[in-house]
Amino acid sequence: MHRYFNLVLILVAVLVFSSCGKKDEGTNQTTSKTGEFVWKENLSVKDIPDTPVKGKIEGKDFNIAYVNFEQWRGSNDNVINFSDKTPKNKCGFIENDNGFNLTKIGGNMKEGDVLKDTFVKNLEGYTADFHVTENEDMRKITAGWNLALVIDDMDENVVKGKIALCFKDEKKSWIAGRFEAVRCNN
Repeated sequence: MHRYFNLVLILVAVLVFSSCGKKDEGTNQTTSKTGEFVWKENLSVKDIPDTPVKGKIEGKDFNIAYVNFEQWRGSNDNVINFSDKTPKNKCGFIENDNGFNLTKIGGNMKEGDVLKDTFVKNLEGYTADFHVTENEDMRKITAGWNLALVIDDMDENVVKGKIALCFKDEKKSWIAGRFEAVRCNN
């Protein structure tokens, strides 16, 4: 009996010591207990939820009302804009909105995957930011960011895909899910 007690005591000690020093992975969860996407430090394409795009902006729920894909003729920049308001015209300017922007500078976004899996990794030719409007004053935030983007289909009118984009701001802003963007040529 004494041997079994010592064996159990040794097993408990091994389990306790083996769990010491392990990194808390709570900040890098893929989904919450409810199964919804949550902000994470490292992304992969498989982390993108197969649900309509939504997110958090500065700690508040961010419900996306409009997504467009702008192709700028002069600079050849491509921009995907996610906004909580809709414009008066299909590709019109949106005033006093909150939103996220992903830009490919001087080049075309194409069908396929784009991955910037960590905040410190550089993704040549891409920028991302978000903005918040309070009392008609817009603040643009350019914190560190990571990205998993899949563009499934592009035609003259619509761009379809899915995205997970997290920012390393104080309140851990993010968007994630499937989107369908109106294509706008500017």
